[in-house]
Amino acid sequence: MLINKQWGIWAGGSLTQDMPPELREKLQSQGYHLLGERGAFKACQWQRKSLISGKTCYKQRFYGIESHRCLQMTPTVDKCTQQCEFCWRVTPDDLGVEWNQVDVDAEEVLSPEELLEETLMANLRSLGGYNPEAGADVPEKRYLEARDPKHIAISLAGEPTLYPFLSDFVQAIRKRDMTSFLVTNGTQPDTLRSLTLPTQLYITLAAPSERLYKKLCRPAIADGWSRIQESQKLLSTLSCRTVNRLTMVEGYNMTDVHSYADMILTGEPDFVEVKGYMFIGSSRNRLRAANSPPHRSIRAFSDKLEALTGYHLVDEQIESRVVLLSRNFDYDRINGV
Repeated sequence: MLINKQWGIWAGGSLTQDMPPELREKLQSQGYHLLGERGAFKACQWQRKSLISGKTCYKQRFYGIESHRCLQMTPTVDKCTQQCEFCWRVTPDDLGVEWNQVDVDAEEVLSPEELLEETLMANLRSLGGYNPEAGADVPEKRYLEARDPKHIAISLAGEPTLYPFLSDFVQAIRKRDMTSFLVTNGTQPDTLRSLTLPTQLYITLAAPSERLYKKLCRPAIADGWSRIQESQKLLSTLSCRTVNRLTMVEGYNMTDVHSYADMILTGEPDFVEVKGYMFIGSSRNRLRAANSPPHRSIRAFSDKLEALTGYHLVDEQIESRVVLLSRNFDYDRINGV
């Protein structure tokens, strides 16, 4: 596998698979709870907003996922097949430190049961400051519910399909009577083909062409674009709820709407989320605030997709700069997983 060394992966020799101490320190300073060697949990800002003020994120508005009972985590915080310019993830370029980003040793990761247990424990630790008995201005019922989460968002950072026990992890979540959303960049179609399916599967479409894909997503594998197209074809055959997420970056990929429409029609997802890039995390080292599009631009792009695909705008959340499109799905029935 030939990979550009400047992106943190060696093209001829070998680099350590261990998480560099510089990355570990950076993640911990950003509020990540590290789970074993590879995994991570971070309390979502929307969980905090939900507890304190009752405000909720678009996943609750669109799909009925209660924000204060939703945990975001990743089994592979330091591993990904891409180094997207818009990603909040810390990359080798951000730290000036190289490490192997695409290989995951099964012996170095937590088992699915351990990973889930560590995620739940990290959530309890993060809730320590919200206990109303200790004086926090949080409704007791909401606080107790947050300690009993019902949903796992397998996303956060890194590419989760690199985790070798992903199917078992999804099953472990299901055994706890919890739902799961999995967000993938689509570069591991073989994993998706054999995967125990989550409640909802996202494939991100971040570019309308291979040229823009290589510029914006900086793939660490030679055939990333073709793999995404393969995953997109596979999407229409999956029996779980499916979504294409379009991450829109002003000045980069908000163009060629016809190509996006063609990919969407190939995958036939239940939903399409058109989501604006947010100027946060390590992406601030690579992009500018002007690359974060206003909601009116997201809405205008969504209107064009609607005309080309037959997917209709069914909802939006301005604060998150996201629009939801759907075509043949019974949205009223599914809202409230």
